[in-house]
Amino acid sequence: MAAIATLTQRPTVAASSGSATIIRPDSPTQTPTSEASARGAAIYSQSWLLTIYDWWVLGIVSTYAWACSVPRFTLPWFRSNVRKGQHLDIGVGTGYYLAQTDLTGVKVTLADLNQDALDATKDRLVAEGKVEADETNCLLHDISRPLPASCPKFNSMSLYYLLHCMPGPVPAKTAIFSHLKHNLAPDGVISGASILGKDVRHNLFGRLIMAFGNWNGMFDNRADNAADFDDALREHFHEVETQVRGAIFLWRASMPKV
Repeated sequence: MAAIATLTQRPTVAASSGSATIIRPDSPTQTPTSEASARGAAIYSQSWLLTIYDWWVLGIVSTYAWACSVPRFTLPWFRSNVRKGQHLDIGVGTGYYLAQTDLTGVKVTLADLNQDALDATKDRLVAEGKVEADETNCLLHDISRPLPASCPKFNSMSLYYLLHCMPGPVPAKTAIFSHLKHNLAPDGVISGASILGKDVRHNLFGRLIMAFGNWNGMFDNRADNAADFDDALREHFHEVETQVRGAIFLWRASMPKV
């Protein structure tokens, strides 16, 4: 869902089910998030969108526009790539994937641009008994920049429906792997799913969603293609597995080249 997170300086607050625990950025004077990133992510601050996101985006649109059923394909892919230990979920959406996954032995860190999305996701996971409030961190951060030094090595990372929201061509988006790989444990795995704009067949419904999303700034993916993403992943990781389901690019990578 929401894309890049902003590196806004906020105070650390006590964890509770109603308020996110914030990992403090290393510097309060970071370069601001780009206007394109902020505009795209701001859309997801609207509470009504968070309310219908699971039904509309992960249900109707994923199945009928992208021809990739979340319960059949994307969710099993997510579940198979969550490891025990430290897990970082980037671009949290509503927390749907985490809420549908066994998180026993998993300590979750949530990263996103939106305080609304972070709070809603944490509240959901706590309410459903998936996580403990005081053991779940929330990070406001621009993922195009290195993670704060206070972050641990993660055993797994997830970026689902994120890359197609990030501005710029594939090389600009995948530059994030140059620093994320340093926060991945040697035996860790990073995985995700993204909507492709090029070299896939979009039906009429998909073309309409693509046009609207790229027009209003939610997407920037007309040139996104599987070959470029695959090449970028192999530049940073020794082991890469990818597949295309409908218009969705599913990927996972491990053994970072550091």
